[in-house]
Amino acid sequence: MIPYGRQSIEADDIDAVVRSLKSDWLTQGPELEKFEDALAQQCNASFSVACNSGTAALHMAYAAAGIGPGDLVVVPANTFLATANAAIYLGAEVRFCDVDPDTGLMTPDTLRDALDDRVRAVIPVHFAGQACDVAAIKELVCDHCPRATIIEDACHAIGGVYADGSPIGLPNYASMIAFSFHPVKHVAAGEGGAVTTDCALLKERLAQFRCHGMTKAKDQLRRPDEGSWYYEMHSPGFNYRIPEAACALASSQLAKLSESVAKRRLIVERYLDQLDGLPHLSLPPRSHLNTSAWHLFCLHIDFHALGLSRTDVMELLRTDGIGTQVHYFPVSLQPFYQDRYGHQDAQFPGAMAHYQRALSIPLFPAMTDTDVDRVIASIRKTLAGDSTVMRRVA
Repeated sequence: MIPYGRQSIEADDIDAVVRSLKSDWLTQGPELEKFEDALAQQCNASFSVACNSGTAALHMAYAAAGIGPGDLVVVPANTFLATANAAIYLGAEVRFCDVDPDTGLMTPDTLRDALDDRVRAVIPVHFAGQACDVAAIKELVCDHCPRATIIEDACHAIGGVYADGSPIGLPNYASMIAFSFHPVKHVAAGEGGAVTTDCALLKERLAQFRCHGMTKAKDQLRRPDEGSWYYEMHSPGFNYRIPEAACALASSQLAKLSESVAKRRLIVERYLDQLDGLPHLSLPPRSHLNTSAWHLFCLHIDFHALGLSRTDVMELLRTDGIGTQVHYFPVSLQPFYQDRYGHQDAQFPGAMAHYQRALSIPLFPAMTDTDVDRVIASIRKTLAGDSTVMRRVA
């Protein structure tokens, strides 16, 4: 079975983890500092604060931005649950905006109607590794909601670039950018996340929130003379610390990021060339070939015109040993949010149009040419609608 995504762990990654396990530190040690420095350098950011998941990174960023009860956070309807849930954790409310039906991305046009004076944060999501037009989004937010903070969800996108050619993670268009280092992502830490920023105050808030809200900074202590052991908590945080072994693995993987993204782009180029023109199939825009980090390769299939359901197609591909996944059922229509806000399918036509056609096919750096050929052949056969395929469905 070729899965839709898979981590690539090599000997140097294993050696890095073993070295960390033999050191004097298992958490909050030199591997954490090494990884945070390397990530900040990768993104041309002043600071990065690492944590134990992408969800934690979003939660930390929202908290550092001061999001709380009564605030509104605008999130695209096409994203993973955590982008919205992190606002709920803080007692805030979520307002969803629609997305472009072809890219699945928030755009200035889909965002505009969701903005008003109550909005305190806007979260562009770089879905599948493609960069949103964050320059235009920033301009729109500054014009309509000058008090709102922009926080990018780049959990799919490390290694990609913005339209201006700068690396995703550079805080030019947002105050903070959140990343994920889940196993199927470009940089695998086992589980892990991080936030980049250029603001020293936000960096301090992020670091405190990661560690129970604790601080030892002399200028913040109410009892500065208690002793070197002493710490204070001025507001509650969480235990979002990331182990040293995870940081060691992430540092090793980060050093190979450009190679990993290059391999993904070569696979994508083959997909774009050899799947082009198939009936009932739309491919991601070729304009993203050299800018997207390509976390996902998401096909759009007109299942109704094909005469097969998405479940049928997934099962046919699975029979050939090809794993697939769906990204995403609109978060706005998840029972929790539907019950909370009364959303209906028709409210987010772009997200629904994307979801109804979406199917993510295998994409990860360890794929061989033979793997890619198998995926292409199976998709071509399945979408051809020949009698053999129809018998397999029946």
